[in-house]
Amino acid sequence: MTVVVGGGAAGIAAVKALVEADVPVVGVERAPALGGLWRLDDDTAAYEGLRLNTSKPRTRFSDHPMPPEWPDYPDRARMLEYLQGYADRFGVTERFRLGTTLVSARRTGGGWELELDGPGGRSRETAGHLVVANGHNHIPRHPDPPYPGSFTGTESHAHTYRTPEEFAGRRVLVVGTGNSAMDIATELAGHADTVLLSARRGVWVLPKRLLGRPSDQLNGALAAVLPWRVRQAVSQAVLRLAGPRLPAGPRLPAPRRGVLQDHPTLSDTVPALVAQGRVLVRPGISRFEEGRVHFTDGTADEVDHVVWCTGYRAAVPFLEGGEADDPSRLLLHRHVFPLDDDALSYVGLMQSTGSALPVVEAQARLVAAVRSGAHRLPGRDAMRAAAVEELGAARARWGDRRPHMRIDVDQYLRTVRRDLRPLRTPGPTPGPRALSGRRIVLTGAAGTFGRAMSARFTELGAHVVGLDLVRPDDAGIRFVPCDLTSPEAVDAAVAEAAALLGGIDLLVNNAGRGGPAPAELPPGEEVRAQLELNLLGAWHTTAAAVPHLERSRGRVVFIASRMALLPLPLAAAYGVSKRALAAYADALRLEVGTHIGVTTVYPSMVRSPIHDSTRRAGLSLDAVSRPEPVEGVVAAVVAAATARRAPRDLATTARGRVETALARHAPRLADRLVRRTVAARIAAGDFADAPMAAPMVRRHGG
Repeated sequence: MTVVVGGGAAGIAAVKALVEADVPVVGVERAPALGGLWRLDDDTAAYEGLRLNTSKPRTRFSDHPMPPEWPDYPDRARMLEYLQGYADRFGVTERFRLGTTLVSARRTGGGWELELDGPGGRSRETAGHLVVANGHNHIPRHPDPPYPGSFTGTESHAHTYRTPEEFAGRRVLVVGTGNSAMDIATELAGHADTVLLSARRGVWVLPKRLLGRPSDQLNGALAAVLPWRVRQAVSQAVLRLAGPRLPAGPRLPAPRRGVLQDHPTLSDTVPALVAQGRVLVRPGISRFEEGRVHFTDGTADEVDHVVWCTGYRAAVPFLEGGEADDPSRLLLHRHVFPLDDDALSYVGLMQSTGSALPVVEAQARLVAAVRSGAHRLPGRDAMRAAAVEELGAARARWGDRRPHMRIDVDQYLRTVRRDLRPLRTPGPTPGPRALSGRRIVLTGAAGTFGRAMSARFTELGAHVVGLDLVRPDDAGIRFVPCDLTSPEAVDAAVAEAAALLGGIDLLVNNAGRGGPAPAELPPGEEVRAQLELNLLGAWHTTAAAVPHLERSRGRVVFIASRMALLPLPLAAAYGVSKRALAAYADALRLEVGTHIGVTTVYPSMVRSPIHDSTRRAGLSLDAVSRPEPVEGVVAAVVAAATARRAPRDLATTARGRVETALARHAPRLADRLVRRTVAARIAAGDFADAPMAAPMVRRHGG
């Protein structure tokens, strides 16, 4: 049984996805009704004037449109109606135990022991899997440490704010620049005697409509075709040219970072109220002095009440044993799966650049696919590498403000769609024993590809011997340590592998090394190391295996790279070695093709440690190539091994097939696209901290 904790949007989406995947599930929600933060209750952060800050098309669940007569930005009551209607329509409501609190969840060998407090009193139950979807807008966050001094007025947090009437005639200071702060300041301007807004930092305040449409739809349209840095430049240009013209007067402080580098704040009213003097902007607080608030610019104001719009602290209070002391700092695969616990998932533990609903829907489907067995997660090492890479990209974009939780909604949804897309490989899907009895030698067996291939080959009935420099502790296959750059070591290792297997039916040349190597610089040790391993190591291993493969009428598969066809600057050694490897495969095919099948596979970028040295040099491929799942590469190799006739070349994705055709049949166009991509990266400052790229940046006028 899977238990979902939380009855807001995340919990509702999770239960729906699990029901549709035929996974036994029950939801628990402490409130008497579903709806989460959109319910007006003491336990929620909702207030009467609460509205969406993302538009209907960018907010809705994919299979449940909002009524066309609703406004672009529906209010709280409509959103509550929408969520509850969604739950009723898809049979979710009946799966929830309402008025039931999960008091504690203790890890057991087979899952979880749960202590529940419901209408019938306390009870204990067990669950095989726990989905945490309890939201993170419950526990108000206040400045820590508190500002010095004492304040004799009254204080509250946005969590308890409901209506503006209670502040009539008072001098109110609203602290914060998020959407709640803007909404509350707007409402107070018509009731309070004075409204002050403390903005510790500048923020982009976007209008709700731009160019005649809801403003978030512009970024959504651009997200389909442009990387975020280019989108940011376009969005800022449009805001300058087509944004609302405000009357002369005071302004909110200017932001220091770009428009897509923080959670968007939408308000048509606050900038105008500031310009009119009805909302008075102040900088950050420095200290309190009885009824006066002192600010960092040396000014001070008399204040009756402070409303802290300073956000919320994420918490999972029911998990025992320190499972999530600070969930906002958890390193999760796809922001969903812990790296070391198969019985726990999170849905909704994120901070999105747009609406949360499409994100939690995608996360829920990912959980359901894993729980039902329709999707297999990558290995622990691959998950950790991907999560660390995403965290680094988040810090580079958003800084140190909750980087573990940050999500670019459009990029994230594309990633999850790719994860859940069925793998398309040439020929029929291999049966459960498609490689039964096949004798396979695999180089680079200790790496990301190697581990995944070893597991898949074994699963399909093959006998595998791995060759690599270091034997991993958890290889799961027979292993022969081998320095593939040493001819003597290769000859001995291939002979030993053939003896262990009783022959060789398939050789997979997977070992490879990447690293920065600008073509304009003389070839140093890094260049030689890449050529030695990527080309000469594969060449010598193949030559040693050819007699065995000829006797068995076997096959050899080379793992090249799409950089062999679409070379990129600053990584010349890798591209050259992989192009040469493909040329070697072509020559080999002409010599041995009557007896041995020869295939070259062309993956794109897969997140793995091979990219670490390039990333450390400031030359990451993240903004150039879309990462693809390692499973696609494995499936392509299996297809090459099981096809009736060995295919000549295989791309691993549909996009790869297009890129391959473009590189072969329109090389000038391919070069132009690569140059344009590189120029955009230089303009965005991606190579600012990369000394190796300095000459190229200079030549581009940077």
